[in-house]
Amino acid sequence: MEDKGQLTGVPIKLVMALVIGAMVMGIMTQFVGTAERTAMRDMHVSLDRASKGYLKVRVEDAQSGEPLDGATIIVRYPGGTKADTISGRSDGSHTFRIPMGGKSYVLVSVRVTCPGYIPWEGEVVVSK
Repeated sequence: MEDKGQLTGVPIKLVMALVIGAMVMGIMTQFVGTAERTAMRDMHVSLDRASKGYLKVRVEDAQSGEPLDGATIIVRYPGGTKADTISGRSDGSHTFRIPMGGKSYVLVSVRVTCPGYIPWEGEVVVSK
């Protein structure tokens, strides 16, 4: 009888546990140090209603104050939605014309997203 390549006298459950443990350790080592890479940052969003019927949305990094290139702004109002992605603008802003539909004011909800940043949501009243 030849015993080469065989584990004699070792319980199969122990062998399976060792194999699974080694696989889990291999998977876990891939995630070491990823917490720093996946941390979400804060953004600062300012809403300006200076012009009647218009809403200017400015998006910047909360810590540095730099404009966020690549931020997507979604503006929802009764009867519609508008969206824009800020790209290559020096001040990091976009101005939306809000249809008033004969009303003296409209409640507008704003959502801003940008890769690597915590999404921002808010509401503002735009008037004629």
